[in-house]
Amino acid sequence: MKINKLFIVAACASTVFASCGETAANRQRQYANASLADGDAFAMIKFVGEEGNYLVNLADVAAKQSTSTEVKNVAAKIKEAYATVLPELDGLAKELHVGDAQRGVPAFQTPASIGSDSTAAFNDKAFLALVLEKQGEINSRLTREEHNTNHSVIHVSEESLKKVEEIYKLAGGKVEGHGHH
Repeated sequence: MKINKLFIVAACASTVFASCGETAANRQRQYANASLADGDAFAMIKFVGEEGNYLVNLADVAAKQSTSTEVKNVAAKIKEAYATVLPELDGLAKELHVGDAQRGVPAFQTPASIGSDSTAAFNDKAFLALVLEKQGEINSRLTREEHNTNHSVIHVSEESLKKVEEIYKLAGGKVEGHGHH
């Protein structure tokens, strides 16, 4: 009889203490803006989110103002690729409790080197050079995360990289084969 009571008390106590840990972890995330992402994943989510949104906005300007078929193709590919990459990144951010305020997307301004929103001529070469630079940085960040310890981060990084590498190629970049060391 005493062993049964002891067992029941122990079971109740373990249930109470187990639920406290989760509540404390949730409270920590809620009140301290804590994230489940490690530093590299957090930086990748923030960087790719910001730069991806920037490229989409830039592609909108290029699609409207450029007369070059090459530029219009790059702009269309940017919009197509990031239409799926950015929502996947948002899903990962939610899963890892990286909040909107932590990600942030700066207000978009068309770079003067490309052309203003006025009647100035659109600079196709400057657009392609900027896409090449930004997309190269994004590809590098995504490639780095293929070695992360979080499987969700690895999956989103690999899938995103497959979708956006074509943008880099279309803008004139050379993509090397992926050799795992």
